[in-house]
Amino acid sequence: MFNLLRRLMARHAFFLLFSLALLGGFQYLICAAVSSVNVSGAIEELMKNLPPLTRSLVGEQFFSGLTTRGILAFGWNHPIALALGTAVGIVLAARAIAGEIESGVLELLLSQPLSRMSYFLTHTTFAIFSLAVLSVSGVAGTFIGQEVFGLEPFEAGALLKLALNFFLLHCAWFALTMAFSVFGRESGRVSTAGFLVALVSYVVQVIGKLWPSSAFLLPYSLHSYYSPQAILVENTMEGKPLLVLFSISLICTGFAAWRFRRRDIP
Repeated sequence: MFNLLRRLMARHAFFLLFSLALLGGFQYLICAAVSSVNVSGAIEELMKNLPPLTRSLVGEQFFSGLTTRGILAFGWNHPIALALGTAVGIVLAARAIAGEIESGVLELLLSQPLSRMSYFLTHTTFAIFSLAVLSVSGVAGTFIGQEVFGLEPFEAGALLKLALNFFLLHCAWFALTMAFSVFGRESGRVSTAGFLVALVSYVVQVIGKLWPSSAFLLPYSLHSYYSPQAILVENTMEGKPLLVLFSISLICTGFAAWRFRRRDIP
């Protein structure tokens, strides 16, 4: 089990380090931009050219009233930040089973004194650890950026809640993709399926927020259970969204483990 864990660390080291640096650096640069440029004023000028309804909805949902804190919170809801976390979760899940079957390595690994459950739990543990470190890296970027550029800091509790919310969202994407991976034999197809589901979820959330008639779709989007604005700007976070994300992660991981024990490897 420890040999497998070392192999995973060596295999994914560059990808994970790059993702950590990119997310942390992205959040840091947003702080730099907010401190050096009148971002609020620029966005307000842009919003003046939008229809009144769209201006109201976009300002409230994505920039939280165009405040500095709201723009920093939007950095956590930005497609780049979401894509990084989603990529880590999906890639690790797709390669865990389908990818190793595709390369022919899984049969060799399981011919060693290593049970299927030990193999599965090692991959899951490694993914959870990787996503936790990624979440902390992003929060560290925000914290350091606020300190360096003299911005009003977020409360430590709010940053911890944000990290937890970000972490659970992408644990859910890992678990869902793992459920696809235990049926697949090619990591490319499994990754594509995972990214398509994540993309649909994001689009559903955007449509549900911008078009009131479609608000009934929001509970069906995992992104609806992730709200940096509520945590960082309103300083509120209900337990239900976290419970939903945790439950999905647990159910999909449990199903994937059950299926992996029964599937044929060749």
